[in-house]
Amino acid sequence: MAHMLEHVCFLGSRRRIELQSGGLGMTSNACTDFNHTVYHLSMNTEHLQFGLEALADIGFLPAFEPQRVAKERAAVLSEAQMVNDCQYRLQTQFLGGVHRDNIIHERFPIGLEAQIASWSVEQLRAFHDKWYVPENSTLYIVGDIDEELAAAKVHEIFSCFSASKVPISSPWKFDEQSLYRPAMDGRPSILHTYVKTDDDTDVAPPAFLNWRDGLEVSIEKNDLLQGMQICWAAKMPLVAASRSEDLSSWLCTRLVVEAVRLRFSGRWRSGVIPCNFHSYDSIREAVAMTTLTIMTEPTRWEMTCEDVLQEILAIAKYGLAEEELELAKRIVLDRVREAANAQPWAMMGTLHGYDPAGTSREVIDELIATTPCGHLLLDAKSFELALQKASREIDLATMNSTARAMLGFFGGEAGGRARGTVVVSCPAAINEEHTGNKIPFVAPSVAKVAETLRNVPELDEAEASSRCVSCPAAMPPAKEDYFTQPVTLEDPAADSETVTLQLANGLTVRMLVMPANPSSGPARGGMRLTVPGGRAGDVREGRPASSEMMLQILDNCGAGEWSREEVQLYRVLNSVTTHLRAGADALELDVHFAPSPSSTRAALEWLHWTLKDPKLDLTGFSDAQLRMKGNALAREKSLEARGRQELLESMYPSQTWLAEAQLQEVNHLTLGAAKKARASQFTSVSGMELNIAVCVASRSGSTDGLMHEESADINGNMVTTEESAAVAEMRRALEREIHRCLSPLLGGPHPGQQARPAPSASSRGCERRVHIPDNDARALVLVGGTCPGFWGRGDDTWETTAKYKKFSWGATANENPLYPAKAMELMIECLNTRLLGRVRDQLSLTYNCDIELTMFEGFDAGHFICKVFTFPETQQKAALAAVEVLRSPGWMPFTDREIEASKRVMAYREARSQREEKGYWLGRVSPLPVQDISLSPGNRFEGERKLLESLGSDDVQRAWHALGSLDDPFVVLATSGSPQVAGMLPPTQVVDRSRVPEAVAAAEAAAPQSPSGAASQIFLD
Repeated sequence: MAHMLEHVCFLGSRRRIELQSGGLGMTSNACTDFNHTVYHLSMNTEHLQFGLEALADIGFLPAFEPQRVAKERAAVLSEAQMVNDCQYRLQTQFLGGVHRDNIIHERFPIGLEAQIASWSVEQLRAFHDKWYVPENSTLYIVGDIDEELAAAKVHEIFSCFSASKVPISSPWKFDEQSLYRPAMDGRPSILHTYVKTDDDTDVAPPAFLNWRDGLEVSIEKNDLLQGMQICWAAKMPLVAASRSEDLSSWLCTRLVVEAVRLRFSGRWRSGVIPCNFHSYDSIREAVAMTTLTIMTEPTRWEMTCEDVLQEILAIAKYGLAEEELELAKRIVLDRVREAANAQPWAMMGTLHGYDPAGTSREVIDELIATTPCGHLLLDAKSFELALQKASREIDLATMNSTARAMLGFFGGEAGGRARGTVVVSCPAAINEEHTGNKIPFVAPSVAKVAETLRNVPELDEAEASSRCVSCPAAMPPAKEDYFTQPVTLEDPAADSETVTLQLANGLTVRMLVMPANPSSGPARGGMRLTVPGGRAGDVREGRPASSEMMLQILDNCGAGEWSREEVQLYRVLNSVTTHLRAGADALELDVHFAPSPSSTRAALEWLHWTLKDPKLDLTGFSDAQLRMKGNALAREKSLEARGRQELLESMYPSQTWLAEAQLQEVNHLTLGAAKKARASQFTSVSGMELNIAVCVASRSGSTDGLMHEESADINGNMVTTEESAAVAEMRRALEREIHRCLSPLLGGPHPGQQARPAPSASSRGCERRVHIPDNDARALVLVGGTCPGFWGRGDDTWETTAKYKKFSWGATANENPLYPAKAMELMIECLNTRLLGRVRDQLSLTYNCDIELTMFEGFDAGHFICKVFTFPETQQKAALAAVEVLRSPGWMPFTDREIEASKRVMAYREARSQREEKGYWLGRVSPLPVQDISLSPGNRFEGERKLLESLGSDDVQRAWHALGSLDDPFVVLATSGSPQVAGMLPPTQVVDRSRVPEAVAAAEAAAPQSPSGAASQIFLD
């Protein structure tokens, strides 16, 4: 009921709606968890009073209009169906198994569908009157505001809500026997049964001493799961590290986690680690949790469990080595130091440890989580220094003692009897190894699982010692004397502008270095290597999906004289992470690193060896193929992924490379195909492009304290001389390391250079249906069509139709190449607002719906997909409503009010992406195809911002006319559940279509006239 009430209060608040649509730039959201409901508002500080008025209206003055309650009831039911995917089921199965000793497993926040459907307005009002009272509420305000002014405004707006005289302790005297919330009469206690420690040490107040001395196993099936998951968990009392003096034990626990993960990395050198070990404090459930999650093939679960538990038991019995302690310290402390340096304005604490809270919203979330249980929360730099001091108190004996205590519940000679809770999630069916046919999977019995976990043969001391992890050497390419100097093509006119380097081997490098601040984001570094070819190149060369296979192997392989284990550990120790993906027309290798000399050097060294001498072997291929098979099978069981695949195949029947690899393609891959893909695309770096974007923190004390000079960066923020010095130093370091690491790579003609892809969409739309067998009924509507690419030109079908309709982008597109893309993005945002208002608010058909826009930059093509999650019984109505919204600008043009509201949403999203997305600035380094003289080199951000502000209703309406297939759309109606669910749809087509679609008429008009007596041209579906 709390979740249902959240919807009614939040979305039914007229004051919130007035303010959010009134041009204040306010954003809002709400969430409900096991122990509280939270309402968030973000706005400029000068609008504090308006924000407080909105929160007062949301929390204490809900209208409870029957129409609003009915709408939110439908929205919550739709949300329950939408979130019911594979991961949600795994999470609920885990929480249900671990918390079977209390009522948590019966009180998931989203609610039970039968209860949601039956609650009346009177029941909701009674729930609100009981719990939405001042005594049970806490108001958090974070921002650059005057405290006295804020307190006065709070008193002015909230003092009128009288106390309800509910018996309650003081707001911060929390109920320590239950969840972390104020103790109130009528609130049920949620007590936990904890795992009994080996020494029976009292680590908590007497009320917590409800111990379990045994192993409980639960087994459930997950129809959407392909593999098998076994999660072994131990609940312990949550004892918060609330003072700096408590940091030693807190840090020691984190060091053990890192050391165990290092041991796992050494055991599974091929890259596929079948398990994850974690220890954390869960405020949501008010417990400390240690978990071991094992992911395995269903037919090999016993062997995998034995392999994983052997490592765990060996650490508990024989301990860790001194070098492993030092490696773990280095990893943890480096991670905290980099986070503190990246966002010196942020807060950090013992609840989330490595994740700094750098925005007002993040700080509020951290305060809500840490305040009740007393976790330590400091400014980032103070937290880093406190951890460094605590680390000096931890020696090997202390760490091994902590490891034995943490790992003791897994049993063995060191731990004794196995204890805790084991939750097993099994698939309903699996694919037969040789035929690929689906066969039912027989889940193991509870007794069999318990026996297997209790009777693991342990390693002897010599074998356990051989598993210890040691620190790898660096990966220098060669001697610097042999390298050719890079040539600087363009020098920056000012700080924070792009520098372009052209190496002698043909590699083009662009660098953007800027100061880190709350606007541009935390200090961080990233590089993106773009290699022509991609999935389209694979299809042209007759080896589909081979590039994706090659990248999967590259991401976890050895290189040169270094093993896979050494390469992976070297990356971890130097804070280098990678994300490799095969795009439609190019491969993109993203490498993220800390903005420090050592991390920058390590990232470029890894890139050097990955391009020059990677070890593509059969073991790496087998593991990569296993991952790709798992992804393909997961897409087959996913309602959204399966529907999207069907839609793209119907839209582009001859261009299979626009969609993800299917299972049959993965099964036909070979190691030879992966090696050919590498030879085709990585033999020469000529034609490749490397974009590098780095945000650097200023160097405190690097300039004279009596001087203070400023300039402006690309966001318009003032840049001090300290920041300028840091930018210049990082740029010099980058040039030096690029010269050292990338100049030796081979140049020459690129064997993969071919013509750009030229897809052609079908001129006829269609309607297809997809059904996935499942125990739960769900439905999804997908409506798609063509649109132009990023630069305003489309595929052959779109161009022919545009010519037939006499469509033109106008003179603005010639002046600014970004015009088509920004106009299309703004138009889609306006349509999204209409879609939400019509399908969700007016018709109550869905909780989640949106329109996605894909505009390819590398070739002329694009498409849009409208997605609506709904109920099977309302799927036809939802499809008609979605098509109606897509066509609505034809009779209801966009208004200035819609456009301005959408601009604010886009500006907020853009600002958030700057702060949070690692690869944001990498997409802003490439130059425009037609350089606007008003823009500095590479500065796409400023151009996009100014262009968006200048767009009006005529531009947005023109962009809508650029959408293709509206009169004859591509539609996929996807359902899951029993066969009867699919039968709810009528046998005839649901969406009405033009008898002669524009695309068909345009193609007929453009086709040459057939000679007398010849057959006329036929357009196939």
